[in-house]
Amino acid sequence: MLRPIDYRKPRLALLVLIMLILTACTQNLTESSTPDVTPGLSVAAVDTVSSDSIALQSPGLQGEPGTLEQIIATIYTNAAPAVVRIEQRGGLGSGFLIDNQGHIVTNNHVVAGQSRVRVLFSGLFETPGEVIGTDPDSDLAVVRVTDIPAGVQPLRLGDSDQLQVGQITIAIGNPLGQDRTVTSGIVSALGRTLAETPGGFSIGGIVQTDAAINPGNSGGPLLNAQGEVIGVNTAIAAIPDRFGGQQASQGIGFAVPVNLVKKVVPALIEQGRYEHPYLGIGIGEPITTFVAQQQGLPSPGLPISPNDRNGPAFQAGLRDTVILVAIDGQAVASGDDIISYLEIQTQPGDTVTLTIVQANGEQTDLSVTVGTRPDVQMERRRQRRFP
Repeated sequence: MLRPIDYRKPRLALLVLIMLILTACTQNLTESSTPDVTPGLSVAAVDTVSSDSIALQSPGLQGEPGTLEQIIATIYTNAAPAVVRIEQRGGLGSGFLIDNQGHIVTNNHVVAGQSRVRVLFSGLFETPGEVIGTDPDSDLAVVRVTDIPAGVQPLRLGDSDQLQVGQITIAIGNPLGQDRTVTSGIVSALGRTLAETPGGFSIGGIVQTDAAINPGNSGGPLLNAQGEVIGVNTAIAAIPDRFGGQQASQGIGFAVPVNLVKKVVPALIEQGRYEHPYLGIGIGEPITTFVAQQQGLPSPGLPISPNDRNGPAFQAGLRDTVILVAIDGQAVASGDDIISYLEIQTQPGDTVTLTIVQANGEQTDLSVTVGTRPDVQMERRRQRRFP
């Protein structure tokens, strides 16, 4: 499933980690917002569509050994048996086997609100699956099955930190209800951010691809040319038709990076939940060199300020708005850079160094101990109960 997300550019949120949760798999697409896209675009979470309405086309010619066609065919042959179809209450999505203990990775929005789902491997092999852990803030979930078809091998996980724009991508899933469909493309961009979840946070480090992704692909693997998982297909950019009908893919797809998967999934298997890193700062619009010159500001960078008196940044001594130029020595040019770095490279308890420029032009380093992201939904419920 891929659900629509309104693509109007939002104001940057008051929290450093603004996370997106894609909505549950239903037969209607629902809306949510995401940054840095053309007005009118939206991101869609994959949903079911009747196969009766799909016009099937003839397959392409078989490629010669060593060609891109043959590479894709080989990867599909090896990986497709580990890709599953997940069904629940009339909606469907995809998932993939990651170990020999029956753990299947999928999107949170594919299984949201469910404790058990139907899991279908290739052929007629079907088995019940138990949802053992979910994380709305990364849109990841783990389903466990007790039966696995003979000979099916789990998929290998790659390294999304090593990705480069232009590399080959291969998506396998169940788009529009068409089981184990393969499409290919390239890595179109890296370090995107999808926002915003009901908790008010975003998914950082997102991989953008032009491999065709449609409703039903959610939770399926995005692979590299070595057949390794580099991401979990999660959303697509789409433009609503003028009648307000279902949105169509625009060749802009998004996948949760595998290095975030490698952090979140073990925690979901062991504890059923995952604790995200948190600084407790708000981020303003980027200050370019031109803006800094025109407004007499001491430096280009990102204006940040504490927005949580109990948060790590405030506790470390940050009181006023300053200009952030680097985190742990890595230059930052957008809020996406901060979110992606924190999510992929840090965990609660780590210490990060924020290189900041004060209003008087003085550049200093501020050490901050990364905290645990608060449960915003729980806090809102508490405030409603105790005004």
